Amino acid sequence: MRKYMKRRWITYLFLLLLPASRTQATTPANDTAVMRQLIITYFDAVASKEFAKMEANCTADFVVYEDGRIWNNDSVYINIQRHEPFKVKFTLTDFQLFSDTRFGDGSYHSHADFVFHDSVSAALDFIETATFRKTKTGWKIHSVDVTSLAPPAVGFPRFYKRYDTVRNVPELYRQRMQLFKSETQTKGGIVFLGNSITQFGDWRRLLNDSNVLNRGIAGDNTFGMLDRLTEVMAHQPAALFIEAGINDIGQGVPPNFIVANIHSMVEWVKAKSPITKICVISVIPTNEHAKTHYPDVAGKNALVRQVNRQLQEQAAAAGYAYLDLAGRVVDTTGDLNEKYARPDGLHLNAAGYEVLIKLIKPFDPSRR
Repeated sequence: MRKYMKRRWITYLFLLLLPASRTQATTPANDTAVMRQLIITYFDAVASKEFAKMEANCTADFVVYEDGRIWNNDSVYINIQRHEPFKVKFTLTDFQLFSDTRFGDGSYHSHADFVFHDSVSAALDFIETATFRKTKTGWKIHSVDVTSLAPPAVGFPRFYKRYDTVRNVPELYRQRMQLFKSETQTKGGIVFLGNSITQFGDWRRLLNDSNVLNRGIAGDNTFGMLDRLTEVMAHQPAALFIEAGINDIGQGVPPNFIVANIHSMVEWVKAKSPITKICVISVIPTNEHAKTHYPDVAGKNALVRQVNRQLQEQAAAAGYAYLDLAGRVVDTTGDLNEKYARPDGLHLNAAGYEVLIKLIKPFDPSRR
């Protein structure tokens, strides 16, 4: 009897200890090192504005809590673009991380060095906590909680929000957004995203396609279009044509910032819908009649050419098609040719849209 009881206790202790042995065997010794690298990689991706890399490090329900605000990766990315132009370098230190087989958490210190407009520097310090989840593909960041250790330096908000979404026609903006929400949600077609030049195009007639979606809003700039990308990408378009930049130029946004915003749109679309063919249409110049009708953009064709040059250079590297509309509608002086323009010196007339359609048709997925 005593031997039997002894054997039972030995068996019981073995079974009791067995789960722990298995836990140790299946928990990699470097779990906290992996989690630490996830955080570093994530903030490197924020700094380099690489949306796909941001998402790859996180769970699908990832959230950021910051001073009473709740973000996901989409809103983090779009908010970054709204506060262009800046560069930031994150230095992460003092990691204290813990994990078991499925969950992890910890804290660390984040120091952010910002440079605005290539000349103005500022720094912020944060204490942050993070949680992690073990998924089928490995560890992922589940949440980040950010707390500022000190208020920004004097003048920091002024530079941080210098260029924000400025809608020239707020009531039109609201009306157009309401219209977009009311439309039947179609997928796999063509979407045009842009300003008044896009809005005024009768794309369904021009392309003989009743499913084409017009997402142009007169007066909108690249910041506003970044805000509207979520609605646009809900349609998972086969082709997206982006036409933007002239209103930014009229508002004094420098060319490299305009190009950076358009690049951000491209990268966001590529991450959200890899099947979408992206085409960026060049900014068209104005002519002398714009001085009367649109003085903010008149006389700025040198800036238009600078934006277009940068967009064209970026196209091959960023993986989008660049449609050189400007080169086909200018006169010998480099101004918008009157035969392609409305009397206001800015917008295309019917002949101008026909030129654009000839550029667009090779990228129309319905014609393949």
